[in-house]
Formats: sequence, C-alpha cells, structure tokens
Amino acid sequence: MRSGWHKSIPKDWSCSAKELRTGLKCFLFQQAKWLWDFWISNDNDIWYCYFLQADKSLKDPDLRHNNVTHGLATSKDLINWEYHGTVFAPSKSENFDDYTTWTGSIIKNKNKWHYFYTGRNKKENGSKQRIGHAIGDTPYSFNRYGNGLALDLDKNIYQELESDNYWQDRAMRDPWVMKHPYENKFIMAYTARASIHNDPYQCGVIGMAESNDLYEWKSIQPLFGGLFSQLEVPQIFKVKNKWYCLFCNHPEDWSNEFKKNYNGPNKRGTHYLIADKFEGPWNLAPGPYFTTSSEIELYAGRVIEKDNKFFFMAFLHDDQNGNFIGEISNPIPISFDKNGLMSLEFN
Repeated sequence: MRSGWHKSIPKDWSCSAKELRTGLKCFLFQQAKWLWDFWISNDNDIWYCYFLQADKSLKDPDLRHNNVTHGLATSKDLINWEYHGTVFAPSKSENFDDYTTWTGSIIKNKNKWHYFYTGRNKKENGSKQRIGHAIGDTPYSFNRYGNGLALDLDKNIYQELESDNYWQDRAMRDPWVMKHPYENKFIMAYTARASIHNDPYQCGVIGMAESNDLYEWKSIQPLFGGLFSQLEVPQIFKVKNKWYCLFCNHPEDWSNEFKKNYNGPNKRGTHYLIADKFEGPWNLAPGPYFTTSSEIELYAGRVIEKDNKFFFMAFLHDDQNGNFIGEISNPIPISFDKNGLMSLEFN
C-alpha cells in the first residue's frame, strides 16, 4: 500500500507540525503496529527504510522492546512508502540474539548488503547487548554471518555488567557502520558506557570499532563521553567542512554537569556532536536539543541527503500530552548557520 500526506514532494519541501503525524504512519499496518528506531539506505534511487516494529495488540507500548521485529519499507521520494513486511527477527534457536533484535544499520559493499543490529539473549534475560551481522544478496532478506555475532564488549575499554554496577544492563547497541572517510577500512559507532567513571551519569559514550572487511571487528577508544549516562542511536555524517554525530537520550540520562549549563526544555529528543575533523575533538553542539522546536518528541533521528539538500526524519515518541505515538515522520528540512549549527525548518 502506498500512501502519504503529499502525492509528490513539494518544490520547497517544507513541513508543518501536523504533517509530522504522517510519514510511515500511512502503511497498511498503521493501525496494527508501533514503529520506532529506524535506519535508511539508498540504492539506485530507491530508499530502503528498516525499522523496529511491534504489534499494538500488546496494548502497553513499553512492552514493545521485548516483542520486536524489523520491518522494511521502500520509497522513491521519502514520502510515499510501500511496506514489505518483516525482514529480520530474533533467532529461533539458542543464540546471542534469541530474545530481541534491536536497532542497527546497513551498508552495501562488493554487491553484498551487510546488515548490523543489536542482539540480546534469553539466558541473560536480555541484560547484555551485543552487535550482530547478517548478509543479503538483496536488501530484502538477510542471513546471519556464522552465528551472527560481529562484536562483543571489550571490558578494557567499555563497561561490563558487574554485580556492583549502578546500571542493570550492559550497553552495547545501535551500531552505525560506514566507510572510514580517509582510510581503507570501516568504522562502527555504537551506544556504550566507559569502563571507569566515578559518576554513573557521566559514563555514557559513543563507542567505536573498526574493521578492514566488515567481518572482523576490533573495539577502539570512544568518540565522545562524559556528560550523559547514555547516547543512543548515533549517526556520523559530514556536511561541507563540518562533521556531525547525532544521538538521542532522555532527561533522566543527563548528568548534573550537563544540566547546570543547559537552558533548554526538560524533554527527550535528538541532538548532535560537532567537529572540524573526523578525528575530533568532538564537542556537544551548544544550546537546546535541536529537536525541541517540535511539540512532539522527535527521537532516534536520522539525517538524510537528497538532491544536495539535507533532511531530518525521526520516530515520533510522545505527543505534548505524554502519550506514546510510535510512528515515523516525514522528512523535515535542515538549515545550517555560518558556524555549521543545525536547525529544523518548520512552517
């Protein structure tokens, strides 16, 4: 089923507040499933959007995290979408990912589609997260590479789950995989926590790993940390002479160090790091989270480049009354000021 707020992309491609409630909501299964974290790829002018989905028959949206599969939709314009059903799910046999498969990313290399994701298993009651890897000859179906495990946690760099930990889970999720901008290798950014930090609300980091071939991975030092308990769903990209790393989190993830200098609203959202070089130093963009201009909470956002312009899409978390939505937005134009700082362009 193809549907959307616009039949075609307007020339100025502007976005009003009510149009945020369209996007992927227009699927055949719009009344049956919640949609949330997603990742997008383009190949031969077709956009592939993969997303976490769960049945609304669960009634309670908080139950979606442990009852999740991956869906796929395709589009030629990022407005009108065709739903292709479920393309990935937890392992049916005992495995590191037999409980849940969460957020990931996809990259095409040598005519193969490499699908990275977060896995949790039943034996550990989902307490430990690991990075998985599946491969497809097409972008419509994937098979795990071996047992699927691409990267486990390096406790010399990142925080392992111990009995005396403040946190009850081991963070290692949301892999964003891309080619290294200068070297002949690949990099992975993911949600993690530092192995040692006195304040649990400052231990959240953007974890990093590298690979020469997408098959064998090695953890390296984190990209950024020190202000939050977690930085979810990273995405690294470049616009002109600036580098950016998107992330999202909740006010309960904010450290006192961050809150004492923050002058924005107390709401979850998407924000970003900025750097002059890929190697850093990376700094938190100043001011409020750049999604707080929307009344609806825009979470786990992605930046997409189309026709030499940049747009933002996000999953719609809560409305202004605190009710969970579980849809994905239409593209929202992004503007950049003279310092490279981003803002969303609403009507």
